[in-house]
Amino acid sequence: MFRGLCLPLHPRRTLLMATTVRRSLRFQAQQTTPLADDLDSPRTSEKRKRTLDEEEVSKIDEQRGAKVAKKTRPDPTYIIPDVTSKETTFKGRLGYACLNTVLRNKKPAKDSVFCSRTCRLDSIKKNGTEWVKDLGRKNAEDLLTMIQWNEDNDIKFMRMSSEMFPFASHPLHGYTLEYCAPLLARVGELAKKLGHRLTAHPGQFTQLGSPKPEVIASSVRELEYHCEMMDRMGLGVDSVMIVHGGGMYDDKTATLARIKETITKVLSPAVRARLVLENDEMCYNAEDLLPLCEELDVPLVFDYHHDALFPSSIPRSEIIKRANAIFVRRGIKPKQHLSECRPGATTLMERRAHADRCQSLPVELPDDMDLMIEAKDKEQAVLHLYRIYGLHPVIQESLRPPDENPSMETKGRKSTKRQKTKAAKEEGKGDDE
Repeated sequence: MFRGLCLPLHPRRTLLMATTVRRSLRFQAQQTTPLADDLDSPRTSEKRKRTLDEEEVSKIDEQRGAKVAKKTRPDPTYIIPDVTSKETTFKGRLGYACLNTVLRNKKPAKDSVFCSRTCRLDSIKKNGTEWVKDLGRKNAEDLLTMIQWNEDNDIKFMRMSSEMFPFASHPLHGYTLEYCAPLLARVGELAKKLGHRLTAHPGQFTQLGSPKPEVIASSVRELEYHCEMMDRMGLGVDSVMIVHGGGMYDDKTATLARIKETITKVLSPAVRARLVLENDEMCYNAEDLLPLCEELDVPLVFDYHHDALFPSSIPRSEIIKRANAIFVRRGIKPKQHLSECRPGATTLMERRAHADRCQSLPVELPDDMDLMIEAKDKEQAVLHLYRIYGLHPVIQESLRPPDENPSMETKGRKSTKRQKTKAAKEEGKGDDE
């Protein structure tokens, strides 16, 4: 009855059919000409890829290349300002402490090179001793890279980080370095081969004159750890451990007597063989320590910055002469420390903080001296002095510009607000915490 009859469709049904057709056409187009993102999808079959002609493949490769180029950051371009040349007769070595800023700031972060990976005590309790020992292994591996970088840049003197092996001297969670002996031997062999001097400076909590037995025990363990690290590297007598006199504990004379007793009766021969003392800016100037050092034949490292803040009545030239005589008697290469105050510093607490770089070598500096540059810019401070005095040629790619507006503020612990609140307190009181 209705055969051959063509009835009109409802408008809504017509629209639905048209939409379905358009979606079908778009889907077919996507299947025949996939984008670069689609080719990267695991759901895209090899058969579909092979159907693309050469022109389409070329377009997709261009898309991929554009994505990679967009993600890759170009190397930064540094503008290095000129320096004012100066003259010197100095022929010794300049060194820096613990961290190389060029290697530490490498991008991406996984490529960063440094030797101070550490952790909190809670992390050891959570992850175990093997976990923290692995941090030490990575630090030692990166030390190899730092030594080679130094060699490439004519720097043959460096202080190793005291955090090389985190909590190695802890009374409960401490550990020996035997597990890392082969790697430490490689470090020592490289340093010896290249003629580099490696030293250490155990932290401020190493107090040889403390009246508390537990603090003395902790200090001895810290020195034993540093000594073991150096011994396993096979380092010679020039690899010394620098320690300050520490606190006065309200009686400088009695404290000096305790320091003497600790050195002579408590320290092992191996530790004592590497021990040197250093004058500081708060408690013990060079004049305070020199008689003890001469009596015990313990070398004295003269720090110019500390001497400027807490000077001795003895002329610098005499202090250096007497201090160097101890080094010579012991067969150890003499060394000194140099740093400068930050711009704008006026109070003692402000002046204690180290500047980013040093601008001059000391007038009293002996020509053949190992001089540790204690500056915030680390290796850049050494290269800066190389340029000023023409001590060594520098590699342009290794240079970084100084802070254009340095201030007396620094990220170091000596300029924190907590430290500034102590400025008005009586100077020189020791603190075991």
